[in-house]
Amino acid sequence: MILTKKETLSYTEEIERLIHQRKIAQIKYAKRKLKLDIIKLYLPHFHFQFNKFIVLLCIVAIVLYTLAAFLLQKYTMVEISPTLTTCVFAFFGTELLGLAGIKCFDIKCNNNDINNDKLDIIASQNENVDIDNDAVG
Repeated sequence: MILTKKETLSYTEEIERLIHQRKIAQIKYAKRKLKLDIIKLYLPHFHFQFNKFIVLLCIVAIVLYTLAAFLLQKYTMVEISPTLTTCVFAFFGTELLGLAGIKCFDIKCNNNDINNDKLDIIASQNENVDIDNDAVG
C-alpha cells in the first residue's frame, strides 16, 4: 500500500487542522475560566451549612403558606382547612425545634469538652509541681 503525495498531504493538512482546532478550544476554555474567575470575585460568597439552609427553608415555607392562606381567604372567601394549617405549622415548628435542640446539645457538649480539657491541663500542671514542705517563703 503506497500512499501518493496528495493523500499524504491531505492527511497532514487534516492533522494541522485538528491541532489548530485544539489550540482554539484551549484558548476558549482559558477565556471562559478567566471570565468565571472574574465573576466569582464580584459575587458574594455564600457558604450555607445544611442546618441553616433547612431553617431558612422552614421559615420561607411558613411565610408563604400564611400569605397564601390570607390571600385565598380574602379573594375567594374560602378558608384553608384548620387541620391542614395545624399540620403545616406543627411539621415546620417541630423541624425548627429539632434543629434548635441539636444546636443547643452540640454547644453544651463542646463546652463540656472544653471545660474537661481545661481541668486536665490544670491537673497535669499540679502533678508536675514538687511540693517541698521544708521550703521557707
